[in-house]
Amino acid sequence: MIGPKVDRPTVTDARRAYAIATERDGELCQRCLRDCGPLARDHRQNRMPGNTVASNLNCLGLACHIWKTEHPRAALEDGWAVPRWADPHEWPTRRWFRTEVGTLRAGWALLDDEGGVHEISAAKARRRMEGGVP
Repeated sequence: MIGPKVDRPTVTDARRAYAIATERDGELCQRCLRDCGPLARDHRQNRMPGNTVASNLNCLGLACHIWKTEHPRAALEDGWAVPRWADPHEWPTRRWFRTEVGTLRAGWALLDDEGGVHEISAAKARRRMEGGVP
């Protein structure tokens, strides 16, 4: 089935999306929060017209980007990748959240195109990934 045509983002739109993702992610690999190689703003859903938006981008270091490529099923299960049929705005991703005492804990989130990270429960993340009601 052929879907509706989507306007390609302008170069300015794409640069803005990359800048938002870089600032949101603090220029750190979001999978490991370590220096695992040169940083890239990775498309969670493979690049296609109209999807260079902040909700579809994560900062990943080279080692974690290679892991994502070599482990597509695990990358999907953890939200580092988004299937072609899904909307990146609605597909959860793993994130690190800072606690009140300054430690980090893993959780699930939805990303928006303005740089927002919206935490959701693991149950809600699973429902969304299984095609259930958000």
